[in-house]
Amino acid sequence: MRSLMRSQLRAAMVSLGALALLVGSLPLLFSLPEVFTASDLPSPAPFVWAALGVAVYPVMWLIARWYVRRAERNERAFGKLVEGR
Repeated sequence: MRSLMRSQLRAAMVSLGALALLVGSLPLLFSLPEVFTASDLPSPAPFVWAALGVAVYPVMWLIARWYVRRAERNERAFGKLVEGR
């Protein structure tokens, strides 16, 4: 049981780390257009909304899908271990 809990915790921490990296890097990503654009150009608002509204959700879905598949695989392996196969 301890090995199952450890492997589930490891998968959760990897998923949380990937999500934190994704969400944590957004402020840096949003500040880049202001650094590299001239002051007379329009604001980078469309880029920000596209990143928040479109680009983030597929990546979050992939992280969640990976986590669920990993958790199911861990549970199957634990079930085989308990059954003795």
